[in-house]
Amino acid sequence: MVTVDCHLHLGLMPEQVPEWWLEEQFEGWAGSVDGDDIVEVLDAGGIDIGMVQGGDIRRTTYDPAHPGDHHVYTPNDYTAAECAKHPGRLYGVVCLDPLRDPQAALAELERCVTELDFRLLKLIPTYHHYSPDDPRIDPFYAKCLELDIPVMIHMGWTRTINAPMEHQRPVHLDRVGRDFRDLKVIVAHLGHPWVDEGVAVVAKHPNFYCELAGWAMHGPGAVYGALAKLKSYGAVGRVLYGSDNGDTRDLYHEANRIAMERDGAPVLDEREMADLMGATAARLFRLP
Repeated sequence: MVTVDCHLHLGLMPEQVPEWWLEEQFEGWAGSVDGDDIVEVLDAGGIDIGMVQGGDIRRTTYDPAHPGDHHVYTPNDYTAAECAKHPGRLYGVVCLDPLRDPQAALAELERCVTELDFRLLKLIPTYHHYSPDDPRIDPFYAKCLELDIPVMIHMGWTRTINAPMEHQRPVHLDRVGRDFRDLKVIVAHLGHPWVDEGVAVVAKHPNFYCELAGWAMHGPGAVYGALAKLKSYGAVGRVLYGSDNGDTRDLYHEANRIAMERDGAPVLDEREMADLMGATAARLFRLP
C-alpha cells in the first residue's frame, strides 16, 4: 500500500520566509524547512511520498511592525530543485499568486506542469484577498482542466491577521463545482471551522476531495465527527492524508477507536483507511 502526504510546506528563513511571519502564523518560530527535512518527516511517519509546496504571498504580505517587508516567497524552482534531490519521494505543487500578473501566472502554471512535472496547483484565496469563486480565477481552473491536474484550495481559518475571513468559507466553492464539473478540487483543511459547509460541498460535487491538515490541534474527536459526516454523505472515500509537516496518522486510528466506543464499528474500515492514507492520492496525482 502506497502512502501519500498531500500537504507539506517548504521555506527557508529568512530569505524566503521572514521570521515575523512564521511567528504570527505558527505562534512561535518554526525555522527553515528544505527537502531533507520533509523526507525526515516522511520517514518518521512511515509515509512513502510527499507533495511539497512553496508559496508566493508578496503582494499581500503585511504587518504594521514590518511595513517594508513584503517578502514571503518560496519559488517553484526551489521546490523543483528539492524534489530533484529526492526522486520518487517528493513531488511538486505549483504555488502562485493568480492576481499579481495573471498571464505570467498562467504561463508559470503550464511551465511547472509540463517542464517540472508538478502534479497539482495550490491556491490560497484568503491570503491573496479574493474569493475562490471570483471570475478572475476561472482561467486557472480552465488551465487545470487543460493540463489534467487537480487544484487544492486553502479553505478555513488561519492565524494570519491580514487574511480576510470573508474568503475562507467552503460555500464559495459551490459555483466553481457547478461551472467546472470535471475539475478535481481538494478542499484543504475541510474549511475548518465551517466544517459542515466543507462536508456539504465535498459531498455535493463528485470531483471534490478534502484533507484535514492542521486538525491535530482539534483532536481525534473532531476528526471522528468530520469523517462520520462525510461517510453519512457517501464521501469518505474522497478524503486525503495531509499533515502540515507533522506525523498525524494517529488521529485517524484514534478516530476509529472513538467510533468503536460510540458506534461499535470503525468510522474507517481497512479499505477506507488505505484510500485515505494514499491510494486515493496516488490515483489523483498519477503517482507511480
